[in-house]
Amino acid sequence: MRIVQLITHMNELGGAQVHVRDLAKQLDKDGHTVTILSGGSEIVPEDLVIPTVPFVQSKFLVRNIHPIKDFIALLDLRQKIKKLRPDIVAIHSSKAGVLGRIACWSLRIPFVFTAHGWSFTEGVEKKQQQFYRKIEKWTGKISSTVITVCDHDRNLALKHEVLPFAKIKTIHNGVIDTKSTQFQRGMKETVKILMVARFDKPKKQLELLEALLHVKDLNWHMIFAGDGSLKQRSAQFVQEKNLSHKVTFLGNHSNISELLNEADIFVLTSSWEGLPLSILEAMAHGLPIIASNVGGVKEAVRDWKNGFLIHENLSEQLSILIEDALLREKMGEKSREIYEASFTFDNMYKKTLSTYYHLTELEEKN
Repeated sequence: MRIVQLITHMNELGGAQVHVRDLAKQLDKDGHTVTILSGGSEIVPEDLVIPTVPFVQSKFLVRNIHPIKDFIALLDLRQKIKKLRPDIVAIHSSKAGVLGRIACWSLRIPFVFTAHGWSFTEGVEKKQQQFYRKIEKWTGKISSTVITVCDHDRNLALKHEVLPFAKIKTIHNGVIDTKSTQFQRGMKETVKILMVARFDKPKKQLELLEALLHVKDLNWHMIFAGDGSLKQRSAQFVQEKNLSHKVTFLGNHSNISELLNEADIFVLTSSWEGLPLSILEAMAHGLPIIASNVGGVKEAVRDWKNGFLIHENLSEQLSILIEDALLREKMGEKSREIYEASFTFDNMYKKTLSTYYHLTELEEKN
């Protein structure tokens, strides 16, 4: 098959970007002709580059809404997709999700949109929710199939009548297993806590730091991997509260697997999520998880089984896991078990590829 993977941008190592990279890499390995089409004109980070898969960029496709630029982007995407002549276009992320579907529909090319978390999910400002629901309802009319990465997002779309039952299906996110079989966590004097996320408003790193301040006398070291506009604010908090010896800011890190192998607890504090790949990667590495009860997180994190869902008791949950090595080990083993049963890359890939074939076969029949 000739497949185009279309995404709003590939200039940062986010969940949707990693999803597209891993899908494209495996599709290419299996003999399909794959092109990644993304917005912007920035250099693609080395970690997202696949030497055998070409990148095509549409400089007019940007994340922020801008009617004139968006119309130009639509025309540009239409032209580029027409030139590539794909059998199917797999579309990811909100802006590309709207413009890409319109472009493919107008060209009569089969397409599937994967929603990596809705823009109208809980936690988003109410007026924005209403606006994005209207847009998704309209583009839903021209969509034959939409994939959600968790049941929560599927149910949310059905609840708000964004899409009918027949047009929407869940294919849970899956991640490649990069756990080191040689690495063994032992009893440690200092417990390493890891959070991998950009420093942006929805991620609430400051809330985690405030919770850690309440347990500052325990033996822990907090590691933040990621960059962003709010990083300086968190660094200032650490300095003001004399936590500099207990907190490390790594910035963007090229080897997350190494960090996960060395960590003891994984934490993700978010206002909203779909089904974060970072949590699934931590589970694959056998880590107990502490995470906000948002989006599809509870489909992976089972309260008191393989971690904790945050219920305004983050300090208490941190304290329990920091002080109880046996509980960390037990929860970590359960994380690995859940990952192997439900969130492997192979499982996600097979279901996704089956969807591609189904849609192209439908087009041939029509």
